[in-house]
Amino acid sequence: MIVAKFGGTSLASAEQIKKVCNIILSDNRRRLIVVSAPGKRHKDDIKVTDLLIACARKFLADGSAEAELDAVIERFAEIACQLGLGKDIVELISNDLNARGS
Repeated sequence: MIVAKFGGTSLASAEQIKKVCNIILSDNRRRLIVVSAPGKRHKDDIKVTDLLIACARKFLADGSAEAELDAVIERFAEIACQLGLGKDIVELISNDLNARGS
């Protein structure tokens, strides 16, 4: 059995996620897959981890962080749409994250 971990730039976009899927599927001994937050898509991009930290800091400081939360949701929504996962998954992501802030 092989445990594999992916994150950062290897999960930064739909194209990268497809590469990861091919790596995982290429060896059936890869049975446990650990993923972390998507990283930068390009030099001037912001990692999802940094978006989440900004969201938490803003919420702790002001009790609200709508713009920061929207940035996180938009990042995952973009990836989901590029993977052809449809609007339902984007709504699920948005509803789940917004419910946590209530």
